[in-house]
Amino acid sequence: MKRTFRILLAVVGVLLALIIVAIIALPLLFDPNDYKAQINAAIERQIGREVDISGDIGLSVFPWLGLELGRVDVANAEGFGDEPMAQMNAAQISVKLLPLLSRDIEVGTVSLDGLRLRLARNDEGRSNWADISEHIAEGQDQAAEEEQTDAPEDSEDESGFTLESLQIGAIDIQDAAVSWQDATTGADYRLTDVTLSTGRLVDGEPVRLEFSGDVAAPAEKFAAEFNLITRIEPNIAEQFYRFSDLSLNVLANGEAVPNGQQQATLGGNGEFDAAEGRLKLSGVSLQAAGLNVTGSMDGTGLNAEPSYSGRVTVKRFDPRSVMRELAIEAPATQDSDALSSAGFDAQFTANNDSVQFKQVLATLDASSLKGSAGVENFDNPAATFDLDLDELNVDDYLPPGSAEQAQTEKPPETGGGQEQKEAEIDLSALKDLRLDGKLSAGSLTAANINVTNAELTVKARDGVLTIEPLTADLYEGNVRVSARVDASRDTPRYALKGNLNGLQFQPLLKDVADTERVGALANMNIDVTTAGKQVASMKRALNGTFGFDLRDGAFNGFNLAQVIASARSRLSGDGAPENGSGIGDSETTPFNRFAASFNVVDGVMAGRDLNLVTRVLEASGSGSYDLGKNALDYTVNATVPENASGKLSELAGLTVPITLTGNLMSPSYSLDVKSALRGAAEKRLQDEKAQLENKVREKLEERGAEVDGEVRDRIKQGLQRLFGGQKDAAPANENTDSSPDAQ
Repeated sequence: MKRTFRILLAVVGVLLALIIVAIIALPLLFDPNDYKAQINAAIERQIGREVDISGDIGLSVFPWLGLELGRVDVANAEGFGDEPMAQMNAAQISVKLLPLLSRDIEVGTVSLDGLRLRLARNDEGRSNWADISEHIAEGQDQAAEEEQTDAPEDSEDESGFTLESLQIGAIDIQDAAVSWQDATTGADYRLTDVTLSTGRLVDGEPVRLEFSGDVAAPAEKFAAEFNLITRIEPNIAEQFYRFSDLSLNVLANGEAVPNGQQQATLGGNGEFDAAEGRLKLSGVSLQAAGLNVTGSMDGTGLNAEPSYSGRVTVKRFDPRSVMRELAIEAPATQDSDALSSAGFDAQFTANNDSVQFKQVLATLDASSLKGSAGVENFDNPAATFDLDLDELNVDDYLPPGSAEQAQTEKPPETGGGQEQKEAEIDLSALKDLRLDGKLSAGSLTAANINVTNAELTVKARDGVLTIEPLTADLYEGNVRVSARVDASRDTPRYALKGNLNGLQFQPLLKDVADTERVGALANMNIDVTTAGKQVASMKRALNGTFGFDLRDGAFNGFNLAQVIASARSRLSGDGAPENGSGIGDSETTPFNRFAASFNVVDGVMAGRDLNLVTRVLEASGSGSYDLGKNALDYTVNATVPENASGKLSELAGLTVPITLTGNLMSPSYSLDVKSALRGAAEKRLQDEKAQLENKVREKLEERGAEVDGEVRDRIKQGLQRLFGGQKDAAPANENTDSSPDAQ
């Protein structure tokens, strides 16, 4: 038995020796270059395209079964030019023989040099590789049919060769280039100077990968250099891949690149489970143009209905610096420190049809915005938001001088005056806007008006924007307003309704119109509609109601009683003329109440119920104000009380008409003191007449028995002729006009 075993070992040894000798001798006895024609023909039959192996073919057998190829060209499809679709200068691959006995594949370094791959699509939408795919598919179908026909009926499935493991020493690709030209879109993209190198590739073990090259898009005038380094851990059997320490650097240049050149760096880690359709990214960071963006993402359902969730953070940055990096001219602002700091942080969820941001924290300078926002239905976007703003001064971000210009009649640097009135308001953004949101603000300043604790609910559908309600605290009072903008028609329509209660009017006027003319506790109401494409046409189409009720206040720089008294003094010649405007630094007209209501018809406000109650007189009034022309035409009837003293005593109990005309904020006025004095003279004559008649009547009654009827009638006729003749004997006084031209 032992002798037999020794003989078998000897036979096996001899056989192995013969095999080794044959393997070593094979390359010496066999030259694959002698069979180039057959190899070319075999490849052409497989792909249906002409192949030219012009370089040498090298073959090695032991201990590595290796193949070396020189220049190889694959012809292009008809109609795509004369250059080869694919070509390479050299390629090398080798497999270790002995591990094959245990069904293990151990591949050496796979190298490829000078690859050129020219991919294209013609104007009919057909690619230059479509015929290769079709030819291979036909061959596979034919082979499957032949195999099924030749297979014995009673044959059983065999497992065949099963791969136990795969190892690749390395991959080394040098000087590769890929181009893509699409005649249907005009796209022209080129990838050149590509290098790809890896370490040892073993399934389940990490490997280092380096990938670099140049990418260009000549039509877009864009080019970039890129370099990617990462560590990959593949698990081919389970279709699971992990990468870590990714570092991608891109240097872009060209006319399409801001400032002609930009650099970006991307880093992070990730996992991809192809079987489960899941992608996870962590520690992602992007640095570019002065921005530092970090984030993470978890994607699921990638094989069916993908959805994503994660977080994105834009660290604090200088917006002006970023705009300079991107060749964007930073706007000039009223506050030179505006646009100096910003940031963003939010969690997000997204799918093919929507994106939602939660726990939003956005900052701009000293302002911060918190809440949530989202967009649904990308084909017809609908936006939602619920945001809370702590404070914001909008005026800080307007052009220099805008706040002061807004208080003037024609702010030239902001397109004011007639040009602004005639400019059409662009509401095209409302046509397709779908919006549903809520916004609150702790403090908000705009157009010099400061509001606090503001809240609004806004909706937009089918070209109609609705704000209902807007509530806020305003100058120690509160406001509640609803508004509507209807841009669904050719001529936009507007509606505004609201109330102001407990408002301190003087600081509001100071901020809005830079005047302190009136100070009081104010209540106001407005309910108006209008239509138009320009501000001027909107003023002309204004209709509705407006009213105000001011309590416990004063007209600053205007003393109504003094104006009336001065006018009386000028008429009588016993006083110096006053300034025609009636304005003095220390002059005031305190009042208990100043109220009025107006009906607005086609841009003209008209009212008849003005009521003014001061400590020294009362007034009522009526008239109109044309918004389009900024023209005031109003008459105030000031009534002097019966117990008036001093210079007003001559007008005691009488009404002095005061006519207001011109600009609403600086009107001219005129006082008709002449009529008031004429009325006073007529009243005195009437009183004296009545007193004399009473005295005569008393005398007649005392001596009634002594005077007959005829004598009594003659006395009455004489009295009537006496007083009737003096009826027009009133003092000849003149009106007093306080307009600038009537001093």
